[in-house]
Amino acid sequence: MGELNKRACKAYNNAVLRKKVTLYSSHQEDVDSLMEEMKEFAEASETKDSEHLPLYTEAEEELADILICCMTELFKRGVNVDNIVDAKMEFNEKRVC
Repeated sequence: MGELNKRACKAYNNAVLRKKVTLYSSHQEDVDSLMEEMKEFAEASETKDSEHLPLYTEAEEELADILICCMTELFKRGVNVDNIVDAKMEFNEKRVC
């Protein structure tokens, strides 16, 4: 299992324990969860230290939450997170600007 998959599994299990996600949540519930994280990022400070992670800014912490949310959702769908990220990065490298 690749490193991203290991982290995604851990993120998913933590989200289930915290009742942030279920295997049966709807697409709209998943979208709403991700949008809430995006809203928190939009409102976060780029200069103020995070209350929870003082080595990082509020914005950096919220970006990490978005990443965790995305990994959780991919894992829930049974997607190999390492493979899809690599595939998407390769695709993006071939795109013409």
